[in-house]
Amino acid sequence: MSLCFNRVAVYHPAHSKPENALGPWIDMGFLDVRSPLEKVIDKKTLEAALPNFRCWGLLHQHSDTAYLKSVGNDIAPVTPETPSIASDIRATASKTKTSKGSEESQLSLQLFLHLAQEFDQQAWELRQQLKRFDHQYQALQTSFRQDETEQGHVPIPKEVFPVMGQDPGDYMIEKRIAAWNRLFQKGPAGSNVLFTNSQSALTCLLDKAEDGIEVLNLNFTYSQAESTKLSKNHPSWVDHIQEIFNKVLTTPWSRTLQERIAQMGSEIDTMIDSWSESTMKSHDRTASFRWFVVPDQGAPGLLNRCCGVDTGNEDDETVEFKNTLVGIIEESRSAHHSNA
Repeated sequence: MSLCFNRVAVYHPAHSKPENALGPWIDMGFLDVRSPLEKVIDKKTLEAALPNFRCWGLLHQHSDTAYLKSVGNDIAPVTPETPSIASDIRATASKTKTSKGSEESQLSLQLFLHLAQEFDQQAWELRQQLKRFDHQYQALQTSFRQDETEQGHVPIPKEVFPVMGQDPGDYMIEKRIAAWNRLFQKGPAGSNVLFTNSQSALTCLLDKAEDGIEVLNLNFTYSQAESTKLSKNHPSWVDHIQEIFNKVLTTPWSRTLQERIAQMGSEIDTMIDSWSESTMKSHDRTASFRWFVVPDQGAPGLLNRCCGVDTGNEDDETVEFKNTLVGIIEESRSAHHSNA
């Protein structure tokens, strides 16, 4: 993200500690971590409820809270702890229904987001382990069977574990967006630029828009080790990207504006290519940034429509913005690095 922006806001559930890897980015001011409901949610209550929900989730990985409604009090004793866990969950759900305020419902929201993030982290760690196993296997096969592979008799498979999809938002995406939207709507400052690394999330957002138009497609090759330096001395094209975004967000959408954005995008591509060629030896990763404009809609309204929430004219609160930008970021290891 430091290849395109000077500052990025990310939303976290209440009392959720950011990943250690994000520490340097937070310290240098690039990441603005927001948790709008931090003061609303009691930390001790949240920490006490999480283990019960986590344990229940492990016991019923292919069901949801509707299970509790259907079985009522007749819950089979899967383990000695099951009845008490179910009782605690029912109690929390009951409080959520009967509360006139929002504290209990907000607690349920935070519990869901905490568990969803844990799921994502575990899935990411498993994918990384499988990738390491694949790399080790290929290295061993290359070493042991060098003569055979050079003659083309025994091709080495590219993947030993071709199992897990790479889309981090492929699971319960609509419920996730609904939960994150609750945090976004409570944020201290509005924004009409949304981005994701999930194709499922992008599809969900754009499906609810009347027309999403792709306006920018940028491809970078860069070094992971050098990425933190870019945020301190950002590349020259960052200012041009900011100019494009400002025009898209604050100008009524038209064919003329679309043509102007395309021209500016070509100029940025030239700058990126020149930079990549000058430092190609150090690059080991590629990143693709694709940005779509949703004309005549603000981000709060777009998210609410995506979640099926009708709250009237949300866009009146963001009259300074004419359109919304929705982007997807996809990262992979560079082919240049792989063939080295």
